[in-house]
Amino acid sequence: MKQIVSKLSLPSTFFYILILGILLRLFFVFYGGKIYYGKADYFTQGDTPTWFNSFVNLANSCTYTVNPDIENGKFFRPPGYSFLFGIFYLLTFKNYILASKLLVILQVLMDVFSVWLVQQIAFMSVKEKDERKKIVFGNSAALLFAVYPFVIVWAPVLYAETSSLFFLLMSVFFSLRLISGKNSFLSGVFGGIAALIRLQCIFALPLLCIAYLFQKVDLKRKITVMAFFGFGVLITYGLWPARNYFLHDRIIFSQDLNIGKFWSKDYMAFMDYVYSVRTDHTPVYRSLIQGEKVNWPAASYLSKRDSILLDSVSVLCNTCGTGFSYFMVQEGVRSTTVAQSINCDSSIAAIFNELRDEQRKQNGLHYWLTVPLGNFQKCFFKFSIYGNKSTSVKLISSFLFIFRTLFILLGFYGIFLGLKNKFFEKGFGFFVLSYPIIWYFYLSFFYRNMEIRYLLHTDVLLLIPAAFVFVSLIFNKYQKAT
Repeated sequence: MKQIVSKLSLPSTFFYILILGILLRLFFVFYGGKIYYGKADYFTQGDTPTWFNSFVNLANSCTYTVNPDIENGKFFRPPGYSFLFGIFYLLTFKNYILASKLLVILQVLMDVFSVWLVQQIAFMSVKEKDERKKIVFGNSAALLFAVYPFVIVWAPVLYAETSSLFFLLMSVFFSLRLISGKNSFLSGVFGGIAALIRLQCIFALPLLCIAYLFQKVDLKRKITVMAFFGFGVLITYGLWPARNYFLHDRIIFSQDLNIGKFWSKDYMAFMDYVYSVRTDHTPVYRSLIQGEKVNWPAASYLSKRDSILLDSVSVLCNTCGTGFSYFMVQEGVRSTTVAQSINCDSSIAAIFNELRDEQRKQNGLHYWLTVPLGNFQKCFFKFSIYGNKSTSVKLISSFLFIFRTLFILLGFYGIFLGLKNKFFEKGFGFFVLSYPIIWYFYLSFFYRNMEIRYLLHTDVLLLIPAAFVFVSLIFNKYQKAT
């Protein structure tokens, strides 16, 4: 342990941490990813085309939309990640495949650069005057990020996770630099871009802005830099709602998922209902598309009529639900989707909406508290994955989830310890504590669709105070021994 602390206290050690981060990511790109995702071409996943096609349509028809034939297609996803792909799409003269590969390379480079960003954020987040202790802390935080498995597995996947995390870290980085209009403006710009790529990042933006109130400058200076920050957000993220209003006469700050096909009203109503009675839709979803009997939780049966409705709607989902038929074709359960002329989407939606409303009125404690608290628990303690993965992958994943839980708890403890010992700057402590709590609360009680990738940004931020626990327990003990 003495040797580890000694190595981490050297500025040159960061070079080796960076090399380790690069090697782990390259290993996953060329070897590990095929095993983890169970296919050779794992870079493209189910949602990838919805981002890419939006820009393709913009380039070809001058309209940003996931589907030119659907009005709501113009609002399906904010344009951040689509435009990131679009840069390469135009540079490669509309070569879709080559643009995708270049974006994979960019994402891996972003993730590698984020190792340095985490180290610098750690350096700037503390009041510590002991330079050696500060270096140990920064290197420890960088090391945790370099080897963090849930970052590595998303780096080469063509989803918005890695790029939005990079821009969020850039925003935090500039917010912690020497207080100035330029730095706060850049923080707002990068934060706005992060929100355009992944909407969940928008929860971090007001908190980063409020954190300026903890700066040791006069009130006028605080208000000035907050205004610069807000202006940076306005000219990046703000362009999205402005476009929706001025070009399409719609006030939309986030997105509109009502575009049909996979997101037809039968499937969307199902999701709304299932999250009113349980925390996970996957087991129910799999039973429905396979035509098997669904094991609904006991909370679903508030009356004898509910049993009849659930049995009938299960049959309808499997036979004439448009959204379900698209998922069934994707899963290889059926060969064609349900024709528009014979779908029963309205009937399915009406039943699920009635059952959901019944849950709200007659089973309010379960709907408003029990299920959300179950979601909240999963933010900390999720230990298994679904999908067609080998037993060994699932076992390794379960171990990694335990690893994740440990560092989340260490992160929260590190915030408490760091603020108590006056190690962290108050603004940083406020931000890193409030962002995960607010996001966990919103995700658990309102959005309810709990996917581990939605927690990636808060996981990474909590790695920084988790590194302080190491510094506090190990470095201090080593210092006393010497």
